[in-house]
Amino acid sequence: MPDTHPGTHMTTALTFPATTRAVADHRRRAWCWLGTGITAVVVGLAVGPGADEAGIGWLRALAVFCVGCGPVAGAVGVAALVNSRRIGRAVAAHAWMACSAVAIPPSQGPPRVVLRHPADGTLIPLTVCTVAPRYHLADPEPWGALWWAGDPRTGGVIAPPGGKQLVRVRPTRSDQVRRRDAEAAVRHGLLNRPTPPQPQLDVLEPADQAQELDLSYAELAEAARRFSRPGTDGRLARKGPDPRSVPWWRVRVLLEISQVRPAAVNAVFAAVMLLLWWLWARDSQNYIPLLAGILSAGYALRLGRLALRAVPVVKALHRAARAPAPVPKRYVLLPGFDDGLVLVLFPAHGGPEDLPEASLEVNPPGDPKRPSQGMPPPVGTLELRGWWDSAPTVVPWIDGRPLWPRYPYERVNLDDQRKRDHFAALMGRGQP
Repeated sequence: MPDTHPGTHMTTALTFPATTRAVADHRRRAWCWLGTGITAVVVGLAVGPGADEAGIGWLRALAVFCVGCGPVAGAVGVAALVNSRRIGRAVAAHAWMACSAVAIPPSQGPPRVVLRHPADGTLIPLTVCTVAPRYHLADPEPWGALWWAGDPRTGGVIAPPGGKQLVRVRPTRSDQVRRRDAEAAVRHGLLNRPTPPQPQLDVLEPADQAQELDLSYAELAEAARRFSRPGTDGRLARKGPDPRSVPWWRVRVLLEISQVRPAAVNAVFAAVMLLLWWLWARDSQNYIPLLAGILSAGYALRLGRLALRAVPVVKALHRAARAPAPVPKRYVLLPGFDDGLVLVLFPAHGGPEDLPEASLEVNPPGDPKRPSQGMPPPVGTLELRGWWDSAPTVVPWIDGRPLWPRYPYERVNLDDQRKRDHFAALMGRGQP
């Protein structure tokens, strides 16, 4: 029997497998932090006295590092466990609702969001309770929607559509700030946005679902227009260099994919720390720069291995983007299950009953702070440039700008029930 929200017939958020996995992953990471902290303290206390008596400077420095950093990691683990428990309670007691949302840029402190309840239109001002590297998960862009499970009076959980990345939120405490956030959301057009499709579980048998689901161009285009937010004009605040006339490392998205920059930064930092230790700290038996250099060097090696695999892919995408013979296609642009976009491709010349022939997940056109900046129209035509061999490598161009793919070009087989389920979830008619 599925869990149901008390007093309703709606299934709770935990009924979605993606949400259940997210709760388990969050709890596992919290225990890892706590276990790492306890282990570091135990190792430091066990090794430190012996290293001090034996005069082994580097081992003594390592013990000091473990004893100093272990409690910090343990505290992070305890806080994460408390947060994980609150997240688990929220998703076990409440159903997912897809809400139109606006992010409120804070002058200081954690970000805030305002949700619009899909049933009665009530505005719900909330404050995010998570660490800074996860703040971007509370940004409703590019589609202006977040999933919400909770109570406006006590808080709950929000997630990007799909329910895979969970962020705890609490009610914004100050009445003055709540009113100011609600007014800002109204100015940003929150009340005029269409209500997003609500999360649904797959409750039909596969044969019945195949009969119910319409994947024609007309139906997918209508879904894309529902997701599209009013006011998106497709203009970029700062247009980057044309990838056809510059090397790949001058293109921001390709440089991020390649992992070259973080690998180089860590390698340079490791070299500086090791040089500092060799020239200054070695004689004074200060091993902190040495340990910092070793840790940075290890991280640089890890990122370097990723870069060795990513750079050939990036170069192939750059070559594909400059291919001379474009292939025109009609497209429908749908939100992905994280922060990406999904291009569903159709023959260039056809009618509203055409079925999709391929799909391609791409990165949003804007920068990380404003991913929706420069969003193309939800429906239109594009050019595919690239090489059409056994494993096609193609880059879509819309209005003279590329959208860089995350995964290879994939031809659609609508006889595969998993693919039909995937499209149903993209259209808001099933679980991802």
